[in-house]
Amino acid sequence: MAEDVRVMTEAEMAELRASDGMTVVESNGHYWAAIFPGFYQPVHLLARLEIEAVRRPTAFCWGYRAALRETDAGRTNGSVPVHLKRAEAFDASRMSGDRRRNLNRCRRKVELIRSRDPALLEQHGYPVFRSAQDRLHYWREASAPDYRRDIGARVRDDRRLFVVGLVDGKVGGYLESYVVDGVLYTHELIVATDVMKTGINTGLYVETIEIAKRAGTVRDICLGLDTPERPGLTEFKLSLGFPIVHVPARSSIPAPIGAYIRARRPAVHYRLTGLPRSTSGPQAGE
Repeated sequence: MAEDVRVMTEAEMAELRASDGMTVVESNGHYWAAIFPGFYQPVHLLARLEIEAVRRPTAFCWGYRAALRETDAGRTNGSVPVHLKRAEAFDASRMSGDRRRNLNRCRRKVELIRSRDPALLEQHGYPVFRSAQDRLHYWREASAPDYRRDIGARVRDDRRLFVVGLVDGKVGGYLESYVVDGVLYTHELIVATDVMKTGINTGLYVETIEIAKRAGTVRDICLGLDTPERPGLTEFKLSLGFPIVHVPARSSIPAPIGAYIRARRPAVHYRLTGLPRSTSGPQAGE
């Protein structure tokens, strides 16, 4: 039986991003978010914009990028490098052998559920978050009351899709995702260190993708931007069957800023432009 999955419009995604605390502006018929101060991209990352709409969205913007529609592909100067696959093409039986074994282990040891009840993560999610934070040092520190307040609001929000993994009846991890105009974006994976050997990471992704497929309203599945500086994460996504796709894009970064980012943070420059560090041709914005 198909499950309902809320499919947001671009405007609804803009509201979601604003509720998450991001700076969001409307410009040229589209909504843009500052992914860090002064650099903007469409809130719907893989929206294919017409070239006329790809301009500085606000005066307080020093750089921007957006994927282009196919008819404007000849005017690209880079790409959006993402792990991407058509929903209809995903088949768990075609994943790598190691990934299939992980999935089988997960299905024996983990109960995967779609969570619509905030009480589950409000009451039992904080130790999982703390474990993941101690391992990865990725998220902002949060007290238990702040975490419970935030996670409760997020689970109650039907624009978000939460899949939770229970190990021996206790929360071991969860994956938050959302769907915009037919594209499923996996957003945030939180898993406790002591349950990773159960294959829960694989199970959470596969279950989320299969829920979206059953809904019949998802066209493409995006597992996020390519992260060459994190080869283990890249290999994980590739083993799920999601290749790195360079979606044609247009970006603008002032040459001095681009050179600085390329020298100091080459992986960041690559994600913003789709251009490898060794590129010898014209750079974005030149």
